[in-house]
Amino acid sequence: MFQDEFQKKKAANLECEDETKKKSEDELFFEVVGGWNEKGRIFGLGAAAHSYCDRPTCEEKNGKKSRREYIKSLETQVVELAAKNDDQQKELDQTKQELDQTKQELGETKQGLVDTQTNLVRTQQVLTETKKH
Repeated sequence: MFQDEFQKKKAANLECEDETKKKSEDELFFEVVGGWNEKGRIFGLGAAAHSYCDRPTCEEKNGKKSRREYIKSLETQVVELAAKNDDQQKELDQTKQELDQTKQELGETKQGLVDTQTNLVRTQQVLTETKKH
């Protein structure tokens, strides 16, 4: 009864091309026999089931993350956010440098404009004096 279903799952598992999705024979057996029963046993292993695998907690059975998994996910998020923060800080520093450079260039451009205006006024004065004479 279980043997046929196990063989089918095993064959399907071997055909799976994604290595990360392949399951061990123990995992396949566990699926076929229906996992842990109410008495805390696994079909075919009886009371010795605890010697072979850990029984999930109530939280894990209900699909909730265990405290350890939750802390690990938070730590991962902190590391990712710290890296993102570092990247953004580098980008901000670069933007500040570019802004300072642009300010300096703008100052130089303004000074060049003032110098040009001064030269224009002098040229106009010279032209006006030349016309008078």
